[in-house]
Amino acid sequence: MPILVKREYKCSHCSAKRAHTCSHCSATGPAFRCPCKNAFYCNRSCQLAGFSNHKPQCATLLAKKIKTKELCLGTSNHATIAEDSQKLALLYSEQGELGKAEGFMRKALCIMLGYGAWQEEVAKVRYELGILLREQGKLREALEEHNHALRIRCSLPSLDPHEVAESHIGVGNVFLTLQKPDETFAHFEEAYNMIPTDSPYSAKIRLCIVNAAQQLDTDNSLSLALCERVVGDFDRENGTLAVDGETRALAKLVLASIYIKRNVRFQDAGRMLDSGLQIVREIYPRRHAREGDFLACIGDLYFRQGKHGDALAAFRKAEKVFRQTIGVCASNTINAMFQAGRALLAQGKFSMAATKFEEAVAIRRGIVTDGGDAHATHLLGRDLFSLAVCRQEAGDLSGAVACLRECRGLSGIPERLSSECAEMLAELGVE
Repeated sequence: MPILVKREYKCSHCSAKRAHTCSHCSATGPAFRCPCKNAFYCNRSCQLAGFSNHKPQCATLLAKKIKTKELCLGTSNHATIAEDSQKLALLYSEQGELGKAEGFMRKALCIMLGYGAWQEEVAKVRYELGILLREQGKLREALEEHNHALRIRCSLPSLDPHEVAESHIGVGNVFLTLQKPDETFAHFEEAYNMIPTDSPYSAKIRLCIVNAAQQLDTDNSLSLALCERVVGDFDRENGTLAVDGETRALAKLVLASIYIKRNVRFQDAGRMLDSGLQIVREIYPRRHAREGDFLACIGDLYFRQGKHGDALAAFRKAEKVFRQTIGVCASNTINAMFQAGRALLAQGKFSMAATKFEEAVAIRRGIVTDGGDAHATHLLGRDLFSLAVCRQEAGDLSGAVACLRECRGLSGIPERLSSECAEMLAELGVE
């Protein structure tokens, strides 16, 4: 049994107290932890009483077990060592120690290749290794391992459609990270075609498709077709709301968003948004950020239909929900402020619009100053440009010029936005 380590009560980064509980008696603030960092105890007595439950998840104990086996067997090319290395890799992965997890997964793979393990086992390890590599941003290696696993599984005499679909999802997720929509949705479609719609694994594939469509934000025709198919399959089923309600609602939200961006099928988009919002409110009786997502999308639909008053009301409701659930500095909250400003600007309410844009700009400016990424900088530039337009319409030319100059001074904004700022400055007679 591992020797307990005196644990720190405070986070080394922010000095906040850590809210751990004893893994045996559930008392708060246990003084000791297991060296594996995955279990906490008040004292040795609690460890002795509760260790049988922790033992299967103890990475420290399993690592020692592997070393002992290697010493006793005289070689690392042994099936049980490969099995234990794979288990240890998964434990490290759960703890977020991806480098260690990758090392032991590679070790398991090397041992298996050395003694000629069953190809099904090799494919499983390559698949798991591909996941670990993708999570670390090693995308070329991840794609190679997932493709290896896919080729093996497709070549087996007794083809398991669930495992082949799993590998297609693995490959698709790498392409998703690489922002390659054609390849992403091609593999997701292959996976979806292999699994019956009534299979539990089908729900996982649907979620992958919906999340990919949301992340890539693309006009890819295959993503549209797959999202329509997912929503259609959900509508034809009478699934239990508690099981698939969130995914059903999200699918409707994403498909409606695609229709709205393409300026097509507004009526269908509205019906899906109303239906999805009802599902969300049934799942979450209290306020939830997903409700804000639907309200913001409804606002976008109204805005594109020229119903600027209705759009403003929806954006304000979305902002209120986001403030209550995810906070004022969250990206969705700031976007709702920005969209409300656009709706006010479209109604000619320049002073009120400027107030909304200024609020969004102030928060975004703070995010960028605190080390925000290129996307945050781009959004700040967009907000500044919109504020400049608003101030120009209100006759505040000096305020508009100040916004445009700040926008142009941002590092890494898109060339198109920089050119629009330059053109507007020229119109105002400023070089």
